[in-house]
Amino acid sequence: MMNTEQYREHIERTFNAFCKIVLYHAVLGIYKKIRKKQQFEVSLDYLREFDFEPVTTTDEYFVKYDMPTTFTVCGKSVIVESEQLAAALLRLPEKRREVLFLRYYLGYSDTEICQICSISRSAVSAGERLPCTYCKKKWRR
Repeated sequence: MMNTEQYREHIERTFNAFCKIVLYHAVLGIYKKIRKKQQFEVSLDYLREFDFEPVTTTDEYFVKYDMPTTFTVCGKSVIVESEQLAAALLRLPEKRREVLFLRYYLGYSDTEICQICSISRSAVSAGERLPCTYCKKKWRR
């Protein structure tokens, strides 16, 4: 019985020693990884403030312009906040401007615009296409 008791203790000690060695080498591996990372990382304290690029951006959807322009189309008011767009739209003829506002600002379909303005559908499509190209040309200048 003594032999088996001694053998059991020997096995336990051997296993404990094995576990300690495995854990020791695992810790060494982790330290190596940390050291490699630290070689390539730069502390933010060393960077100067003007080296930073802005971390955030702001959308210009909610930025208010100086002079919003109000247009009235079929009894509804449409506010155009961009001064350049408002200037380009003011240069258009009244009918074409009305077709553009009905289509793109108020969301009417071609058939509804035909009924409201009492014009043909081809005139509606031309009334959308031509002013858009005109506004694009004016916008790029």
